[in-house]
Amino acid sequence: MSDIFLSYAVADGDRAEAIVQGLRAAGYSVWWDRDIQPGQERKAAIAEAMEAAKLCLAGWSRTSVDHSTGQDVIDEAEAAKGRGAYLGVLLDKVELPFGFGGYDPIDVAPFNGSAGGVAAIVQGVRDFMEKGQAAPAALPPPPPPPKAPVNKGLIVGIAVAVAMIGAIAFFLFRSAAPTLADKVEPKLAEISCAWLHVDPVRTGEDGRIGLIGVAGDPAAAQATVIQLAQAEGLAVQEVVIDKVAQIDPRECPAIDEPRRLRKSPGGRLRVTGEPFFLDPATKQSLARVEITLDAKDKSIALFGVEPSGVVTWALPDATSIDALKDADVGLVKQADGKWEFNIYPDHLGWTGLFVVVGDRPLAKAMPQGTVQGSAEFASTLREATAGGEWDADMVWFRIDPK
Repeated sequence: MSDIFLSYAVADGDRAEAIVQGLRAAGYSVWWDRDIQPGQERKAAIAEAMEAAKLCLAGWSRTSVDHSTGQDVIDEAEAAKGRGAYLGVLLDKVELPFGFGGYDPIDVAPFNGSAGGVAAIVQGVRDFMEKGQAAPAALPPPPPPPKAPVNKGLIVGIAVAVAMIGAIAFFLFRSAAPTLADKVEPKLAEISCAWLHVDPVRTGEDGRIGLIGVAGDPAAAQATVIQLAQAEGLAVQEVVIDKVAQIDPRECPAIDEPRRLRKSPGGRLRVTGEPFFLDPATKQSLARVEITLDAKDKSIALFGVEPSGVVTWALPDATSIDALKDADVGLVKQADGKWEFNIYPDHLGWTGLFVVVGDRPLAKAMPQGTVQGSAEFASTLREATAGGEWDADMVWFRIDPK
């Protein structure tokens, strides 16, 4: 039995994934349709998972509230509502389908996968689990009849003016009030021998910021974040580093050379399927890799990196990724520039992946499977990316015994 069944429209897959990752990181077991195993009948698997879950979390978006594109979400939410297991989350500013208006959703619209939005969803789920589903809101009593004639035109005009002022003030307030996580995140790229992000479930609402990623000295990175926050006048009371892997401090080039190429805030590379366990029978784990390209990207290379600083040229170019179609790894290549495939790590502990993309092929690429020490790899990558526009993204994940 899973804690949560996630119902969402296919078009909202990226946003749904951010929700799944955040909830799982918070300790909840989550089922969504990407958990359907090969050979399972889709409708039967969904029905079984939905019935077994304690909560059905329905993502309401422009797509899912439309009966022509979101009927499955509406039906699943309706079934969950009937047994008191429904909770909605507003991904876009939309009107809820008929019958759901009396149930207050978690409002994170417009949701783009941000850490603050994920944290709000996690908190909303936590509140639901603790308190249970609230009854539909009662209709307000009708207003008493007016005691004297009133100038309705004047009242309407005043109401409209007040509403406009309130809306403008609300917009300006939201625009001028970035979250603590939003302020800390850009500072993380400045820390040497580290590749860090704010943990989407510890975003600082209570003064506690969590970090995820890797560092040569996690404690030193922790202290640096506190110093940077204090210098900016940010109210950070604690920085949690239990999700930060440690690389051998002597092997920092394996982190710093890709970090030199880092331009985007992240999202180009994702690894899903956590928690990860090593199967005692096969001596393997299973993770799903997702790589997202921009229109300007003309080359791609994927690398594995270990805490020892050893780097492997896993997939040195797009041709090697295309060749995965002949392997049993579930390769999916989407028209919007996203690649998805399985990997099967064979060891316990932390492991890292990073992707390098650019507007031209690497000037120097090693054969697939080549293993290099950190210093040798850094020299090769610097030569390979001389000239041109490049970007990189890195993720770390931990494999535990089953």
